[in-house]
Amino acid sequence: MIQPLDNQALARLVQKAFPQSLLRRAWPLSGGISATMIAVEIQKSDGLKKLIVRSHKQPGLAEKEFRLLQILQAAGLKTPTAYLFDQSGTAASLVIDFLEGEMTFTPTDRVGHVQQLASQLAHLHSLDLSHYDVSFLPQNRGDCVALGRERPFPNPNFPQETAIRTALAKAGTPSLQNRTTLLHGDFWPGNSLWRDGQLTAVIDWEDAHLGDPLIDLAQSRSEIAWIFGPEALDSFTQHYQQQMPLNYSSLPYWDLCAALRQIRLVGDDLPGFADYFAEYGRADITPTTICQNLNQFIEKAVTRLHH
Repeated sequence: MIQPLDNQALARLVQKAFPQSLLRRAWPLSGGISATMIAVEIQKSDGLKKLIVRSHKQPGLAEKEFRLLQILQAAGLKTPTAYLFDQSGTAASLVIDFLEGEMTFTPTDRVGHVQQLASQLAHLHSLDLSHYDVSFLPQNRGDCVALGRERPFPNPNFPQETAIRTALAKAGTPSLQNRTTLLHGDFWPGNSLWRDGQLTAVIDWEDAHLGDPLIDLAQSRSEIAWIFGPEALDSFTQHYQQQMPLNYSSLPYWDLCAALRQIRLVGDDLPGFADYFAEYGRADITPTTICQNLNQFIEKAVTRLHH
């Protein structure tokens, strides 16, 4: 684990980003495996400002996130502003905006919620990359990454896992029929912030890469399917497709790749996975509903793949 920065180190970083500023207070935030996050409040000449300092284990990830956030801000996407990348200390750190908003799985308007997500994903995939240097990003040239991460034994909650692998292997890697775009890599409802029913930011860009936009779309679909249900999934997909004139013939293939990824992420402890969402007001997400919705998603993808 990365040692959290002390106040002296935090003050040095924020003063690099905002000369003449003073550190008023700092408090830890839950950060993830690859980074620690500390919120800070600084005093500027024009008032108080909140920031987040993210310190990464891997300097390359910090620099990648910094460069990518600059591109996304310039392109008008809803992301935090990145002010500083610094690797002069014991860890590589970023100074970014503290955005007001919170993750939510209980939107009042579920359809409107997923449509905002769809619009933001379409905006991301519509970027003209010729205007930006994205050579620092990895590229997926059509590989189903989840297919190469076979478990030592099938997941008992999803007995179709073997059938999915067989179907994908039989179908073969689809030819690239859409232009390469910027992909978030983990565009699920938990990586979005909301305030008063409006999307304020998409966060956690560590998995960003280049590839067919259907890879990103399928991952989002596989998550929305069991979090918000079939109706929300259809609305999300239709709203995205209205904005993105793509060749969707290989979407069933990528849906099944995304389903394999979901099965791996859920793991064998379905009750524990469901309990996470109970803390966010979704006691209705249970092992049974997760299996039902994800299995329905899988069955539809298998049917479409064979036609």
